[in-house]
Amino acid sequence: MISYEAVIQQLEKQLASAKNTSNDQQIREALTAIRALCDVVLDLPTDSAQIQPKHLPQMLSTEQMPSTLNTAKIKHDDGANGDSIFDF
Repeated sequence: MISYEAVIQQLEKQLASAKNTSNDQQIREALTAIRALCDVVLDLPTDSAQIQPKHLPQMLSTEQMPSTLNTAKIKHDDGANGDSIFDF
């Protein structure tokens, strides 16, 4: 989650940039950046539990991976001369 302090620091940096320039285009860019930073913070859910999916740790702990793979060789009498798919 993005901390409010980090966003406020970026807001202050953009505000200082807007104050220190006389170029209208640079002021508009700084103000657009400020708007975007505000939108990011305001669009975040207020409850931090909503950000982290609750089912993910549960899935990881209960799902068992197979310990061995079936490596038994299949015998074919089709004229192939080896086990590799590249043997012709």
